[in-house]
Amino acid sequence: MDEEEDTDYLPPWNTNTLGVPNDPALIAVYELYKSPIHANRLLLTERKRVTFAEALNGPSSVPTLADLCVRQLAKRGTAHMTADVLENPLKMRIYYDSLDVDTPLRECYSVQDQSFWRRVVLAKSTDKCLAMKGLNGYDWRGKGLSLKYVELVEACPAAIWPEREMTRLALLIRDDVRYMDIRHLQSQSEFKFRKAGLDDDNTDPIISSEETQGMDISSDEPDTLDEAEGEEEEEDDNIEDVGITFTFDKPVTANKGDDPHIEQKRLRHERNAERQRLRDIKEAQREARKARQATSLVNQKPEEPRRKRRRKQRITGAFDIRVDPEPDDGDDKVMDKRNKQRYLDHLKKFEYPEEDCSHIDLSFVGHFDNLISLTLEFLGPAELGRDYHKRHLLFSVRDMVHLARGLVYLEQLQIFRLRNSHLDHLKLYSLCRVLRSLPALEVVDFGYDQMTDDCGPLLGLLLDRPRMLSSLELEFNRLDTRAMLAIGEALNRPSQVKLQYLGLGHNNLGPEALTVLLTHLKGTEHVQELDVSGIKVNGRYFTNEITELIRHHEPLRRLKMVAVPLSANLGRQLICSLNANTKITHIDCRGCDLDLELELEADIIVRRNIFLSENSFVLDTEKFPETHDLLEHAKTLHHPIMEKVVNASERREECFRHYPRWSQTPLRIETPLEVQEEESDYNIWEAMGVIQNRLTTQSTQQDTAVKHSLSSVSVPHIYDPNSFDLEEFRQHVYLPGPGNRYSYFQKHRNSIK
Repeated sequence: MDEEEDTDYLPPWNTNTLGVPNDPALIAVYELYKSPIHANRLLLTERKRVTFAEALNGPSSVPTLADLCVRQLAKRGTAHMTADVLENPLKMRIYYDSLDVDTPLRECYSVQDQSFWRRVVLAKSTDKCLAMKGLNGYDWRGKGLSLKYVELVEACPAAIWPEREMTRLALLIRDDVRYMDIRHLQSQSEFKFRKAGLDDDNTDPIISSEETQGMDISSDEPDTLDEAEGEEEEEDDNIEDVGITFTFDKPVTANKGDDPHIEQKRLRHERNAERQRLRDIKEAQREARKARQATSLVNQKPEEPRRKRRRKQRITGAFDIRVDPEPDDGDDKVMDKRNKQRYLDHLKKFEYPEEDCSHIDLSFVGHFDNLISLTLEFLGPAELGRDYHKRHLLFSVRDMVHLARGLVYLEQLQIFRLRNSHLDHLKLYSLCRVLRSLPALEVVDFGYDQMTDDCGPLLGLLLDRPRMLSSLELEFNRLDTRAMLAIGEALNRPSQVKLQYLGLGHNNLGPEALTVLLTHLKGTEHVQELDVSGIKVNGRYFTNEITELIRHHEPLRRLKMVAVPLSANLGRQLICSLNANTKITHIDCRGCDLDLELELEADIIVRRNIFLSENSFVLDTEKFPETHDLLEHAKTLHHPIMEKVVNASERREECFRHYPRWSQTPLRIETPLEVQEEESDYNIWEAMGVIQNRLTTQSTQQDTAVKHSLSSVSVPHIYDPNSFDLEEFRQHVYLPGPGNRYSYFQKHRNSIK
């Protein structure tokens, strides 16, 4: 028992082994006083320490003064870089890591560091999946430049577009931008629409009783004949300032022979009469207000006696705490004393014309001639909150004309998306004319655009192109027969490229529209994937048309028909047609009122088709005419995972077979010790000249053989950092390499000999 190790000095395992200083000054710089090594806390001599001054010597805890200066330079932008920083790779690494992601585009567009642009993209992009991509697996700089430019575009007001400055920026980054996503353009202010609406409205303005009580009525004009014309104009201005337009019942007429002074006197009397009428109205309102106040005083409840203040109850739990109500945010206060409900009804009735809902000039996209993908959505400003209104979704034909002017120059554009907007045939016409002429265009997305059936012929114009699109997405619109007829006729035209995806989900497709589309679709080589989810059509009619398509349309591989109500009998009919098709590898029939048995059968059929597509030899009757031959061939096959393991092992054996055989031990050569002999006057080798020449030749041959053996045998390189002297250490310490090399050399400084 006496020989057991005494461990009483160690603190308990469930307690903190490091105390936090109580001094506020030390707490503020607590990071400087942490223990640099965790193992030191368990030492007997360190068990009562709370301050570790050696933490200041750690290379990662406290940066050097030079590093702090570089960080301060990074906060001032890229225009203050010194030559010493540019020549030092380690300082440049610190500089790029300290550079702010909100640095203006004009100052940081020339930065080539991928880690900086990765921080910019992750901070400003809404796609959280980008965090899974590596540093070299994505175009971080191009995406970051695009995000910064779009941020400037979305911040520009609709009425002001700094064309010269934005064009200069676009020309600086045009070669690196491949993707552009614009969602939150600034819309026109509500004041502009309200001002235009009041200018066009000839009705009397809305004036409440509170405003009428505060009006000042000028005194009557004296009945004199020497009034100047300027006084009358001044009185007219006073009346106009009130904000009320007066109308007279009797027309004002004057004979040519009347005296002008008499006419002025008559007009003066009429104005005085109007002033008197306003005084009477104001007096009546004053009397009515006094009557209301008297009534409210009579009906007012007597003041309740003041209650005694209770003592604060002792808090026994978290739910016993009394929480004060939130302070008033001022939303219910109407400072202009208008009728809030009446004003709100007036705004709801106001119609915002689309021609006035213009935005900035979208032709700037033409500067980015290397664009591959362009996404545009009219969602209004980013932070709307309670100020959201439908006018933010509206845009004018002029916006589409400007956009079309810029799209003409995008010859490399492959993906174009215009979503969450309000498209009609006038706006779509200018777009389709330009999109039809783009040679590399593959994907067009007009989802959630509220397109009506009038846009159908223009969609046919879009598909009438030398190189057919690969994907046309038209989900959540209001398309019908005319659109389906135009799309079907366009698909019947010859084309080398085939349309792979056609999205028509959640459209107003009736029985006639569905028949027209599927009739034109059967017999063509287009549409490998079809989406008809959520269409409003009779279940029996839908089943008849879809089953015919499944049986007779060979290119079909994927079918999506979510939320189309079917009965059990119709579901059985669908399963029978699906069983006859061996090429469909995906079908989505959720929300179709099918029972579990039918859904299971559909899943089994899809799995069968996937197996047949992966193992095409099963249907090869020419190579395997009999079932016996097919089974014998199947015995030779292995599981895909097993095949990968076997192939990997074979490659490994092949690699070892050709692996170079290096010598593991260096060649050791013993050098004979030199023996110093006393020189004598008599040289015996002169008398034996032949023997001297023979020995010299033999020694020369031995040296040559040794050198040849050394050159033929390769000695492995052994890196010993402790063998560096001080000069070599100073020469190599500032070169680029691992971040911890400086600390490594500092740690082994004493071992250098």
